[in-house]
Amino acid sequence: MPVCTDCAYPAEYVYTTYKTKSNIRLGVCPRCDQFLDPLIEHPDLIILLDLILLKPRVFLHLLFNRGSPPFDADKGTSVTGREQHEERKRSIHHDLWILGCLSILAETSLRLSPALTDSNSRGIDACRAIKVGLIVLVEGIAQHGTTLCLALSALRFRGWYPSSNAKKNMDDKKKDGRRQNFLPSLIPLTILYTSLVPLLLQLLLSIWYTSPPSIHEHLPVPATFTYTSFLSSLPFEIPSEVLELENALNHAWARSDRIWVGTRLLAGMSAGFGLRILLPTKPWETTMIVLAGWLGAAFVSQVISGDVNIDYVVS
Repeated sequence: MPVCTDCAYPAEYVYTTYKTKSNIRLGVCPRCDQFLDPLIEHPDLIILLDLILLKPRVFLHLLFNRGSPPFDADKGTSVTGREQHEERKRSIHHDLWILGCLSILAETSLRLSPALTDSNSRGIDACRAIKVGLIVLVEGIAQHGTTLCLALSALRFRGWYPSSNAKKNMDDKKKDGRRQNFLPSLIPLTILYTSLVPLLLQLLLSIWYTSPPSIHEHLPVPATFTYTSFLSSLPFEIPSEVLELENALNHAWARSDRIWVGTRLLAGMSAGFGLRILLPTKPWETTMIVLAGWLGAAFVSQVISGDVNIDYVVS
């Protein structure tokens, strides 16, 4: 069942078709008196731009309304609610497979890109590419599994999911289409939608930027590396321990892959924003859920890196 992209009110149909497919009429939300989903008439490029700009309506459109059948004014409705629900589940699973494969392909390409740009590298063989792809796959499973478990636990604690008992007792004007049409698979789908654009951005920037041999390795610090201590310039005395910590942080920042850090930070903020639209959680809860998924993926990555030795660049 689709929802209104302004207030998430549940609706039977988003638009109505007449004799020709181009002759349609958008439905109006009975609660906010706005069009249920204006993005139905927008091209894919506008939807992509809205996704990059993190507009709330595009998440509701992609998660609930995309592919929903219209109401045929001539023939009437020919699809039952159960058939519509099953078709929506198949569409969501199909999108998960497509976005998951694209995400794995993009992340694998990023991790193998140093071997392509380094002059001392012997290239990339099929075995190494398969190993890196499997590691990316396992990390993704750990991240999405951790995020999904924590998000469902938070929803059950709130009594928000499952919502079978709440449908009967809720006032018609207070209905939440997100709650009525929620599926657990929407959580990883939201993260994939929000993480794919930063991955493609990093892949595009890798054309002009040489990343370190591995995202888990650090860039070397130049011998002439100097920095200006902000704490030392303050008019009062700073403990030496704090100054040493500032020094260590400055060295860590100088040795880090800033493009990787920036795109991952963008992906994390985007994922938190997308989950806030989908779920009724508070900002700090959503932040903890996203961070826990990152920590789960990092832990699995460290375990696998200790058992599997992959030489990204061989001199």
